[in-house]
Amino acid sequence: MKKVIKLLIIDDDDFVSASLSDYLINKGFGVRTASNGKDGIASFEREQPSLVLLDQKLPDMEGVNVCQKILEINPNAKIIFITAYATVQYAVEAMQAGASHYLSKPFELDELSITIDMALKNVQMEGKLRVQDYEREKDRREKKLIGSSEVINRIKEQIELAAGSEATVLLTGETGVGKNVVAIAIHDLQAKRETYLTINCSAIPENLMEAEYFGHEKGVFTGAETRREGIFELSDGGTLVLDEIGDIPIHLQSKLLTALEDKTIRRIGSGRVIPVDVRVIATTNENLEEAIREKRFRQDLYYRLAVLNIHIPPLRDHPEDISEISDYFVKRFCRGPVRIPDSHIRKMMKYPWPGNVRELRNVIERAALLLQGDEIRPADLLLQDSLSSPLEKSSQKTMNIREIIPLEEVKRRHILSALRACSGNKSLTARSLGVSLSTLKRKLREMNIT
Repeated sequence: MKKVIKLLIIDDDDFVSASLSDYLINKGFGVRTASNGKDGIASFEREQPSLVLLDQKLPDMEGVNVCQKILEINPNAKIIFITAYATVQYAVEAMQAGASHYLSKPFELDELSITIDMALKNVQMEGKLRVQDYEREKDRREKKLIGSSEVINRIKEQIELAAGSEATVLLTGETGVGKNVVAIAIHDLQAKRETYLTINCSAIPENLMEAEYFGHEKGVFTGAETRREGIFELSDGGTLVLDEIGDIPIHLQSKLLTALEDKTIRRIGSGRVIPVDVRVIATTNENLEEAIREKRFRQDLYYRLAVLNIHIPPLRDHPEDISEISDYFVKRFCRGPVRIPDSHIRKMMKYPWPGNVRELRNVIERAALLLQGDEIRPADLLLQDSLSSPLEKSSQKTMNIREIIPLEEVKRRHILSALRACSGNKSLTARSLGVSLSTLKRKLREMNIT
């Protein structure tokens, strides 16, 4: 069911109010009317309409004063002034008071309709921007680089170095180590760049990749009913994060290299070159040097991306940060003061964390759901399988060379153990391992696990 848009008419001319009300009700609006400023303000506070048609001269107060009071109640409301006293001074006063549009009586109803449509489009656009700002701020609050170890301090120094430059950055590391957290930190330290966009290169179908990156003209292929800007154009003046850069097909890598070197793009079906000012940060959990040897990744593109290369080590390489990171997630997911027993912290520091910080986050979140009292017990939820067994045994005795399990077999056993623990549910298994569902499915295919 379509939502009815509320509209308030504040005008002391009963004929004008009735005429406009009938017209707008037929257009599908929910209309309320008021004949003076006091009643208009009260009606606005009660109904909270999106639009207000406001006469500039009212019996009890000036329309400018009504406009200011309405915007104090809701700064996002759109106010259209309608007046028989059309002068430049009145128009300037109306705009300074916060009006979005200004119409002079008498006016055509078509003119009013166009003005209302414009105001509604502004309402929708501002609403989307508020949602984007909220999500961006939420991401910044939630995605923090936590820790005080030498490893984390070194990464923070590299972040500051990257933020002071416009060079392309390549972030490498295993799945779940926090590459996107580092990307956001670099962007936030750059005052000149506002837009921050992320595109997951592995999530886009290969036949749509070029259009997604560079855009297309109308009618250039089936389904291209309108011209569309690509992600590079949308990121102009900002930061573009190419997540999982290693999954870009080889035939598109040359076009990406051209965009990075020339700072220009060309839409599909267009001969016009469009300049773009984009700071690119690429992330990958693959070994790109190995991909170069296997002819899956261009060497020249690698050098262009890795002007600044920041490697984020796995969580098992800095276990001293686990306590601090765990406390951060406990505060996020638990209400009230909650502590983690020291025995659990010790056990968590010995655990290898194949899913890294993402897995730690998921363990804390699940433990928070099972919380009873003021102690959270995340170590009880750690996966006990063959991955940790050899590591624990090696601390008690010297391992015979014949007992060493190949790394790929360890990964295979760990994934199978996780699948069994999650009753074969792949989505739950991926979350438990701290990897994306697409990554898990790819690993299953590589290991011939159905």
